[in-house]
Amino acid sequence: MHLIIDGHGGDPKRLGNPKFIYRFLDTCPAQIGMEKVSSPQVFQYTESGEQEISGFVLLAESHISIHIFPKRAYVNIDVFSCKEFDPEQVAKRLQQRFRLTDVKSCIFNRPPTTHE
Repeated sequence: MHLIIDGHGGDPKRLGNPKFIYRFLDTCPAQIGMEKVSSPQVFQYTESGEQEISGFVLLAESHISIHIFPKRAYVNIDVFSCKEFDPEQVAKRLQQRFRLTDVKSCIFNRPPTTHE
């Protein structure tokens, strides 16, 4: 499964806080039944005068990535997994966690992978 979330109107203090983003990436996998295979990586940088934060965590099932534009109160979250999960529940949880006022999501069903 592949869940893509575009969120607007989030809490600027959360969206602009790299430590909060790290904690999100560190705890989210277990909360949705997935297993981390690496520590989260979070990068803060400035592009065209605007602060941006990006991060990811590798999972046994694939990855979670996040791209944030705090000044615009905009976040893009990508949950990609070869393991089934409840995308509506995950989207709701992410909306609450970042205090988003508007969320658009898109779900792509991927064929299951097999390990031979």
